[in-house]
Amino acid sequence: MLPRFLILCILLVWDNSVTAGVPARVARHPISVTEAGMFVTRDRAVTRIRIFAEDLVLFQGLEPDDQDRILPDDLRRGLQDHREFLLEKFILRDAAGELVSGTVTDLKPFEIPVDGIPSTEMMKHTAEYQIEHEFGETPQFLTIQQDIADANFIIPSEMTLTVHQSGTGLNWTERLQPGNSTTIRFDWDNTLSEDATDEQWDQWFQKQREQTLGITSYSSLYSFIYLDRAEVRHEVLIPLATLGTILPLRHADPAFIDVSEQDVIREQISEWLSEENPVLINGQQVRPQFPRIDFYSLNLSDFASRPEAQPVSLASGRVGVIMTYPAADDFVRTASVSWTRFYSAVTRIPAIVVPPVGELQRFEFSRFHEPEKNVFAWECPEELLPQLPAQLPATVPPRPQLQISIVSVICLLLVLPAFGFVSAPRSRAAVLAGLVIVAGGSWKMNLAAVGVEHPLRAPPQIADDEAGKILTHLHGAMYRSLSFGGESRIYDALAAGVDGPLLEDLYLQLMESLRIREQGGAIARVEQVQLDPPQRTGSTGTDASVMWPGFQCEANWVVAGTVEHWGHIHERQNRFEAVFSIEPRDGHWKITAMDIRGQEQKSARTRLRSF
Repeated sequence: MLPRFLILCILLVWDNSVTAGVPARVARHPISVTEAGMFVTRDRAVTRIRIFAEDLVLFQGLEPDDQDRILPDDLRRGLQDHREFLLEKFILRDAAGELVSGTVTDLKPFEIPVDGIPSTEMMKHTAEYQIEHEFGETPQFLTIQQDIADANFIIPSEMTLTVHQSGTGLNWTERLQPGNSTTIRFDWDNTLSEDATDEQWDQWFQKQREQTLGITSYSSLYSFIYLDRAEVRHEVLIPLATLGTILPLRHADPAFIDVSEQDVIREQISEWLSEENPVLINGQQVRPQFPRIDFYSLNLSDFASRPEAQPVSLASGRVGVIMTYPAADDFVRTASVSWTRFYSAVTRIPAIVVPPVGELQRFEFSRFHEPEKNVFAWECPEELLPQLPAQLPATVPPRPQLQISIVSVICLLLVLPAFGFVSAPRSRAAVLAGLVIVAGGSWKMNLAAVGVEHPLRAPPQIADDEAGKILTHLHGAMYRSLSFGGESRIYDALAAGVDGPLLEDLYLQLMESLRIREQGGAIARVEQVQLDPPQRTGSTGTDASVMWPGFQCEANWVVAGTVEHWGHIHERQNRFEAVFSIEPRDGHWKITAMDIRGQEQKSARTRLRSF
């Protein structure tokens, strides 16, 4: 534990720096501004709050006498009563949103003249209160809220807050209005001293950004616009405290939103955002779908992951909203995203725009822009639009044919009847010889011959290397079809290389192989497919489970896929082993079955988008 005298010395430095500025503030503020300096150690937070004597009039009900002076006894009583007032109005919450209890451990009152202080001079006197909050465990997050206001006080009081982390050169400064809060993240393992170099500071900030996955502010609104060939996706991360200034959130506990109350708020959010940001695709307005509206606590920094249902603190919680705008009958050729209304807590919305290829863009919606400048417009280059995979003609070698002369067959069939009609042995021999000679000659000359499948010769098989090329083509077309977005369009694209009756089953197998469970079962976008050379099944080149000229191949391949939300890219590489059945259908090679025999994850990582 840090010695108390050292804490007091550090706070004394803050005390001297603040005192130097009092006269200027007195001149600018006819109403008091509260100033707070907080020193945070692993086991406690020590805060000194400086108030103007005017606060005792505003919040403790002190009234001047007939000489317009506040009497000494009233001032002393006001100073004591203000202790409980500050404990109630200056609030600390832990990472779970629970209150951290505090105690006033010191009071440095202003000097009280024997005849009191004129009411017109209350802004010339300041007092300091020291409040200590003890922690049960080392804090990773602290949410600080001030509500120094009175229901009948029409002009709210401001608080200038400075927070210093013990053992570091880190300071945070915020200006809080009543009811507002700020959340600070503390890293006790990677600290920096005040004499750290610029390079060390850069490395520290980069590490913090990686640990928080780029969402570094707990009171800011984040917006990401994803442009895809099949849809536009707009993702917004909103602090609950900000949302509470826009929508009438209903919750029994003033500090928390319970799980049972979250569905109603989801409906409010979907109604609100359905009107706030009209989106046009190919010139037609599209209403949003809301696949996800999630409530996040401070403990979750990866907003791409689905959080568990839990109560969320109003002071430090956030809501992640995903809005999708699918292109109905075509691809997204042109798109525009607008934001039309702003609020006291939302005057600007900085957005990151992620195109299907190319560099990220920045865009800002602002209440200070002309309406036409609050519209982000995009046109998809023609070369980026998906093309239907080409069908592969099935060139099949003919089965071996046996040519049979009808005359020869008739001659052979007449042998037995001829024996019945001819009784003399010599005559029978002559008839038999004649029929055999005619049959043999007719067979040799293919007289009136017809072709039938040769019973003694196996049909020719597709060469192994050719079979591998066919599967490679169909396998690639199968994955390229996923870029078509909508289910019906994927079906159409799959049909170029997949047999119709099995199309749905293959589609479901393909989708299942791309699911990322920790992303709520989201389907990964395929970035790369590496297929090993396919191998024909069996050693003789025949495939008993499919009819000729079909064949089967064993294949191993690696799929690199990504799921991205709010600038977090979750990358997965999965390796698959499967047996494919391939047969000709309507003159083209088609995959008729895919039996996945094995699946394993090769790698997984999360990274950030960056400019």
